[in-house]
Amino acid sequence: MISHAWFEVLWERMSGDAARGVPLLQSTRKRLLTFTASLTFVIALVWVTLTGPSLFDARPIAAIACGLAPFFFLPFPYIALRTSVDLDLVIHAYLATLFLIVTLTASAMGGPVSTTSFFLMLIPLLATLLSGIGIGVVWAGIVTFTYLMLHFLRSNLPAPAFELTGSAPDYWISVGEVSLWNAIMMSLLALAASFSVANFRAVVSKSSALLTEAGYKTKDALTARAAAEELSRSRAEFIANVSHELRTPLNAIIGYSELLIETADERGDVAGAADNRRVLEAAAKLRGMVNDILKLSAIDAGRVTADVELVNIDGVVRDAIAALTPEARGRGTQIQLETDGAVKLGRTDGVKLDHCLRTLLSHAIAFTEDGAINVRLSARGDDDAQLACFEIEDTGIAVDQATIDALFEPFAFTEDAKAPRLDGPNLSLALCRRLARLLGGDVTAAPSAGQGVRFTMTVLVNLARP
Repeated sequence: MISHAWFEVLWERMSGDAARGVPLLQSTRKRLLTFTASLTFVIALVWVTLTGPSLFDARPIAAIACGLAPFFFLPFPYIALRTSVDLDLVIHAYLATLFLIVTLTASAMGGPVSTTSFFLMLIPLLATLLSGIGIGVVWAGIVTFTYLMLHFLRSNLPAPAFELTGSAPDYWISVGEVSLWNAIMMSLLALAASFSVANFRAVVSKSSALLTEAGYKTKDALTARAAAEELSRSRAEFIANVSHELRTPLNAIIGYSELLIETADERGDVAGAADNRRVLEAAAKLRGMVNDILKLSAIDAGRVTADVELVNIDGVVRDAIAALTPEARGRGTQIQLETDGAVKLGRTDGVKLDHCLRTLLSHAIAFTEDGAINVRLSARGDDDAQLACFEIEDTGIAVDQATIDALFEPFAFTEDAKAPRLDGPNLSLALCRRLARLLGGDVTAAPSAGQGVRFTMTVLVNLARP
């Protein structure tokens, strides 16, 4: 018994479908067309061999034409297997060729009583197997119409072959011939059905193998994802624990530094007080970095949520500007606010929103000297997704887009170690972006049209209408 594996190997050598990544259904239709066209050639050749001699004596030209008919089907297997011609076009061409040859042969040999006309019944079946039920119904209609036309035009068509040889009465074909061709037709139908079932089994077998393989890959992917998530959680917890342990000695250093500064001031030790203030500033900066790491780790571990409440968004913006205006003036920079008046009250986390605004403003102030910072507040979106948009544009140090993208990556640096605005670990901006995304928005940045950088932050809010 020939196994499916042997058949698959033979088919791959003939078609190369697997190597070219041909879809399974397309490959199945190509198999059926190749088999059907080859079988049509063989059956037509047998038919010519059986009927050719008697027909040649009476109609030599018709006999020669019928003898050439089988060879019209030879190109179709090659076209289906070895060319890039659209398969549907090849199938339609094959069905049309079969229909024309059978119809013309039947017309030349008695019309509906010709033994050749029985082959017309195969065309709707082949069309259904090759192209689906829709095309099969169309061909059934064409074949029915053809039979009717052959019947009505029978008196104008040449006499059947048996009338020429005297093998049957002139009004009908013999019972023996009907039985013979019915047997041939049933055999062909059974053969086609058997091949279709074999094809179906091959498709099901291959589909099952593909589904099983896909299942294994999906399981592996889920396992890898779970492992990655667990690793991420473990990393976040480790960083959080280490950072927490660092805060205790830092707090002690800060406390002792403040005490030493106070003592030095009382003794009038200006140099000692200055040294201790530098220690205090470094420790405070390090504590701020540790706090940012803790917050980032908490967000990555999913331990931070948004406490949504009714917030005066316009008031939060004005408070943040007022708090940082003295620092900006110390650098000769002015902060200007522009608002369209559409954003007043909304539902969001006011504390996290204030933190994000102050972070962006502090960054702009730090890199802008004797310039200006423009803050714009506007509303975006529709009733289903209302966004408050905050634009903070400075006239400070200009940078390229690659450097700007690195601003939001913790501990990220560009190839240029002296790139402006990258003098630290970038934790504050990375934390700002994560908080904005937690609030249903995002933070982006781009080079300003003139000089500096323009930060754009959006936050999802449900604006309270007056």
